[in-house]
Amino acid sequence: MRMSAAGRAELIRREGFRTTAYRDSVGVWTIGVGHTAAAGPPVVKAGMKISKQEVDVILSRDLEKFEKTVNTVVEKPISQGQFDALCSLCFNIGPGAFARSTTVRRLNAGNFKGAADAFMMWVKPPALRRRRLGERQQFLDASQAQRVIAAADAADAIDEVVTADYLRLAGSRTIVATDRVKVSVGGVVAAATAASAAITQAGDVVAQARDLAGGFEAGAGLLDLARSYWPLAVIGACVVASAWFAWRAWAGAMMAELARVDDANTGVNTGR
Repeated sequence: MRMSAAGRAELIRREGFRTTAYRDSVGVWTIGVGHTAAAGPPVVKAGMKISKQEVDVILSRDLEKFEKTVNTVVEKPISQGQFDALCSLCFNIGPGAFARSTTVRRLNAGNFKGAADAFMMWVKPPALRRRRLGERQQFLDASQAQRVIAAADAADAIDEVVTADYLRLAGSRTIVATDRVKVSVGGVVAAATAASAAITQAGDVVAQARDLAGGFEAGAGLLDLARSYWPLAVIGACVVASAWFAWRAWAGAMMAELARVDDANTGVNTGR
């Protein structure tokens, strides 16, 4: 892991940003973002000046050592925010002290809250107390965020019950075609039921059909014939409706079969 841009910004706020050499709280010549001769080149001397670009280059070079230390001594998986807070602490107290710290020992034991509290063991001189409080809170905030993410990941790991409504919204042609089959089959059943009721009313359907034909030949009016033989009209309509719904059911079944291939190619889960 490497320190994030947000972590670097927080570190710069804590350490300060100087392009001219100065003595820190214990009298050590410092420049840039907390850079001292102990961190490596350049050696800081009185009157030394560097550009803002050089400050950034030196900081990146200095951070490599502290990032490597945190990556090496911390055994538990940590989030980016936790890593940034630990790097800030390591940057301030040094790699050796950090590796032997109670913070690392508790962290590797899985005690994240205790590890955060152990930041406060490093408050000498007292002026560092505010910084330690900030680093501790940064670590705790990142720990809370990690728990939220872990909970979300655990929830995502549970198999989702994919409903037909979900698949419709997802654009599954298979589901649309299956719905068409269901509606069409329902239409066939309804038409057949209506035809059965009409047949009951008509009695002898063949005899009534013969009488109806005779009425036409005799020149009887259509209205009179409809009043007398309306069950036959209902039966005829039901037969036509049944045939139409049956055709739609067959077409829908064929569509569903072909659509499974389309759904698979487009990544839509058909639930099969």
